[in-house]
Amino acid sequence: MSEAEAGDAGFTLAEMLVVLALLALAATAAASSFADNRPARVLSTVTDQLVADLQRTRIDAMRLGRMRHFAFDAGERRWQREGAAPVPLPDGVGLDLTTAGEARLGGGAGEESGAPTIAFLPDGRSTGGRVALRLGGGEHRVEVNWLTGAVRREAP
Repeated sequence: MSEAEAGDAGFTLAEMLVVLALLALAATAAASSFADNRPARVLSTVTDQLVADLQRTRIDAMRLGRMRHFAFDAGERRWQREGAAPVPLPDGVGLDLTTAGEARLGGGAGEESGAPTIAFLPDGRSTGGRVALRLGGGEHRVEVNWLTGAVRREAP
């Protein structure tokens, strides 16, 4: 191989700088697209957690053979499965709740009087309810069927 051919085998500094600039531009574009989707991701994650906790409460009721409650505390902006730690809502997430009027906790130890709940019965049924979660113009809904107790996430 001659000296002229050996010099042409590598990249010039200018070529390397152009490639690095293109990579930086691509990384910036990717980061901004992730930042734009943050509210949608947060809302989706919170909804997934709500669905999972509701389903666990239903399974607990059937497994234990007794009614289990899933309580919402709008003032404290959280929900709680019976026997589990409360789950706070992330900042900015709004919650609208519709439950049966009879489904309220009675104010026992550690329970706020009148806190709205969705109760799950040992046979899998529930008192039913609908939950709407909102953030950044997006909304996700979760429905608990009163007859079957099935928890369903509605498509946004």
